[in-house]
Amino acid sequence: MSDPSALPVQAYLLACLLSGAVGLLLGRVAWTERDEPGGLEVSLYLVCAGAIAILYAVRVASADPLVMVGALQTATPFLAAMPVLWIAFAFAYAGRDEWRTERRLVALATPGFLWVLLAWSSRTHGLARLSFDPVVEGPFTLLEGGIGPAGIAFLLYAYGLYVAGLLVIVDLYRRTGNRYRLQTFVALLGTLFPLLAGVATVVDFGSYSAVDWTPAAFVVHGVFLYGVVFWLGTLDAAVVARDTAVEVMQDPVIVAGSDGRIRDLNPAAERILPDDAVGESLSTAFPGLESGDEHPVTIDGRQFDIQEDPITDPRGTDRGHVFLLRDVTARERRRAALQRRERQLERQNERLEDFAGVVSHDLRNPLAAATAAVELARHGDGDDDALDRAADAHERMDELIEGLLSLATAGRAVDAVEPVSIEAAVRTVWSRLETGSATLVIEDADETVLADGDRLQQLVANLFRNSVEHGSTSSRPAADDSVEHAGSDVTVTVESERTDGEVTLRIADDGPGIPEEERARVFERGVSLDDGTGLGLAIVGDVAEAHGWSVRAVDGPDGGACFEIDGIEVVAE
Repeated sequence: MSDPSALPVQAYLLACLLSGAVGLLLGRVAWTERDEPGGLEVSLYLVCAGAIAILYAVRVASADPLVMVGALQTATPFLAAMPVLWIAFAFAYAGRDEWRTERRLVALATPGFLWVLLAWSSRTHGLARLSFDPVVEGPFTLLEGGIGPAGIAFLLYAYGLYVAGLLVIVDLYRRTGNRYRLQTFVALLGTLFPLLAGVATVVDFGSYSAVDWTPAAFVVHGVFLYGVVFWLGTLDAAVVARDTAVEVMQDPVIVAGSDGRIRDLNPAAERILPDDAVGESLSTAFPGLESGDEHPVTIDGRQFDIQEDPITDPRGTDRGHVFLLRDVTARERRRAALQRRERQLERQNERLEDFAGVVSHDLRNPLAAATAAVELARHGDGDDDALDRAADAHERMDELIEGLLSLATAGRAVDAVEPVSIEAAVRTVWSRLETGSATLVIEDADETVLADGDRLQQLVANLFRNSVEHGSTSSRPAADDSVEHAGSDVTVTVESERTDGEVTLRIADDGPGIPEEERARVFERGVSLDDGTGLGLAIVGDVAEAHGWSVRAVDGPDGGACFEIDGIEVVAE
């Protein structure tokens, strides 16, 4: 029997009895509120810790070795339950219900159950405990016990579960950050007590080496956990709500540390970033996100706006950034469609102004000429050419009206495209025009492109007329074009060149060409270098713009006019 008059014994007994009473009392209180997340585990943990403390006090105070052994064996199941209850609490506290399944908890408890069976039967085999003989150390009389192989294995297993629980709590802090730092700190601090007490019990530091320091430490740990759950407030609702909200968000969320490396991704972000993105530098995994130069950024054909928020600690130190990527693909498509519509309306307004100018000015001149010629013919003043001049004026008005109608359709937005053979379109257009003795040469124009077939033929027809009709020997007067023409014996060359999935179409003639200083103006409406309407090449420019192509006048290979249409998309093979 330990010396009850010795101060160390009195202090130790008081500590065990007081901690045991606190553990049982708080365990009972926690049991009444066990519906709180983690409350059931805290209640059982406190009851087990209180029982261990009181049973150890019995071992210290008793003079009967059988009572001491009985108290030790009775406390064994409670000792085996402690690490399992701790890891179960960590799962509940961190909101990891998917880990806190019945099957998993049973599996975690199985090694402890086996250890209990071996401990109870150690008198026969000594696998869990080596001895049950009382030993005297100073004022204390205690069981020597000793740890057998199975006891060492269980001790390592118990420490493993405690460390695993610590890692779960640390992961919780990593996920929630500074908002719940007090609760997390209290939970981590309380766990140090049983861990350090266990080390002090196993390792001989030279003072009462046979005394077990863990009973009171278990109770202290339980009190800390009780405070976290019932005083500071459990994190369950907030953590689970936050985790669930982030996990189910359709918008990607990326967390980067202060070192610029990706720390965490939600499932939406995992779908758009490489599998090994976590741990990688943000600038490597996602250059556009870190620089922020381009908004919105484009990823896999979708567009995202970026909202960046800093992560700071209570002292204001930068700890990283959270990036929220909002999918704005639909919005950007609507914006692009609206911009296209605005551009189309601008072009329509410009064409209306052009129409007004042509009607008020260009049509007025031939109409006045025709009216004068008819008046001369009506009065019979001997002018035999009056009716011919009237006919010429009407032909001129017909050309202007035809040009206006073509101009009205040329600038409409292209809503649908289809595969079109360039060579087939060129030959079709050439067969429909009055080309006289002009010659068509087609070189490497066998590409199939995406275009509005009718509009592409309209473009080609106006360029052909530009080269041929002005010099035709037929009765048709001057065509509606804007440059000086080569004549009826002109040679028109058509060729295409593919570059990076796009085609450049060239239509050239061997006529006099276009002065370099006029090349930028020939596509403007109403600009004519001779007596044309100034609408033909304007139609070419409108058709190209409606497709998203570009057109320009350049030096021809034979010194004549040459037009290049760039950006024509090739049909995928």
